[in-house]
Amino acid sequence: MSTQDLLDLDWRSAPKTALIMTEIERFITKVDAGGIVPLRLEHSTAADVVRLEQVEGILMLRRRNNLSPRDTGKRIEYWVRLVKTATLLHNMIANRETLKMRFIQYREAGHRENLSLVKQKVVDVALTLQIHPAAFGIQRQGDGTINTPKGVVVETTLVSDIFEWEDRQRSGQGWTQSTRGTKKIGLSGIDVVIPSLVLDIKIKVQSFARIDAVIVTEHRSLSQLEIDNVLMVMTGGFPSSSTKEYLHLLSVHERLQGIPFLCFVDHDMGGFSIFQTLKYGSKNSAWASKTMVCPQLEYMGPTRQDLRNSIRLYRPAWERQFRVDFPYASGEQVTAAAEKWMRSTSTKVTKKFSKSTKKDLETHRSFEKLGWLNFEDLVKREIDWIIAGYKPSKFRIAALTTVDLDYVRFFIETKLSVRCIQRASPRARSPVIRGGYLQHTPSQFSSAPRGAGNAASQGVGTVGGSVE
Repeated sequence: MSTQDLLDLDWRSAPKTALIMTEIERFITKVDAGGIVPLRLEHSTAADVVRLEQVEGILMLRRRNNLSPRDTGKRIEYWVRLVKTATLLHNMIANRETLKMRFIQYREAGHRENLSLVKQKVVDVALTLQIHPAAFGIQRQGDGTINTPKGVVVETTLVSDIFEWEDRQRSGQGWTQSTRGTKKIGLSGIDVVIPSLVLDIKIKVQSFARIDAVIVTEHRSLSQLEIDNVLMVMTGGFPSSSTKEYLHLLSVHERLQGIPFLCFVDHDMGGFSIFQTLKYGSKNSAWASKTMVCPQLEYMGPTRQDLRNSIRLYRPAWERQFRVDFPYASGEQVTAAAEKWMRSTSTKVTKKFSKSTKKDLETHRSFEKLGWLNFEDLVKREIDWIIAGYKPSKFRIAALTTVDLDYVRFFIETKLSVRCIQRASPRARSPVIRGGYLQHTPSQFSSAPRGAGNAASQGVGTVGGSVE
């Protein structure tokens, strides 16, 4: 599939507000005239509308720039709601009014319309006009947060007024020269909310500080771990567009090249879906994958075997703590207490596993159809075990606390230490910059991706991520 056949939308390249309004008016007029109207649908049923493509050396899900002709004489209710949505978006821009999707739902159909259907119609209009939905003034919802190490500040340039920023070209200036509608903030500390519509980031590191790794997880509760020298990104469940774009900007920042990006998610289909979305993109937003993927992200578990081995691995630490609590205990007493603890904890851990469901099978088929599992041997092996159903194999990261309340930190730090040792070897560095380009990296402990090649990937300077 050639680049011309792919749909790429980026709110950073949105036209001026007047032009957006004109395009919406033309669309409404075309629908009002009747007959066949070509649409670009979010949920297109065309064959291979979303495919895994290697673009400039990076694997990601991409959306075909296909049109779906629809007859305005059929499904009248759909067309009425689509035009109503387009008119509402037009009025939002005319009034320079930004709204959350929930308020659009209330204005369009009150409580009768499902929120997901409202979002679908907004995206249908946006894709048809080839304009990113954020350019309409829709406030993006985001639950993502970051933790920065001490002495590290991520200076973030963001758009504070999308309409003011879109009209920046009236003075003949591009966004790199104009500050209209933008502002700068410094993100530093624990559980800092990731802002929306971020243009650029600069990472400032004081002389006593360093960043050894970037850890990505779905659970905001893990922000309390405060692991030294680690920048953490918490998606807060399934990642929002703002979180995906911010992680992408981190991934292309020159200061973070050669530093591992490690993903810790629940050992279930939901966790694997989050990993897919962050590294390869999602089916529903494949039209914006180039600004939302983190190609060097590595799946680090926890795997099924990680949870089963957790008791044995943590036993030395448990025994040390027992000796602190009972300083006069003999060696035999410590051993007996440890054996009793292992038997009791093993029973609790076993109860944390759950069986696969019919929905898991459907998700697995979706993964296989998209093809990204062929490049993630470790993930594929874990999913195959879940689907096989020999034994219950799904569990959440929180299951690690069954071993000990502090075991999640112990587990992540252990994985991190192993990964940093591997990083010391030139062959294991991930990601790397060669000739100014970022390279796609498969997850560690899996074989090299079949057919991935070593072609140059996306340029560092093309989508923000400027260097201090």
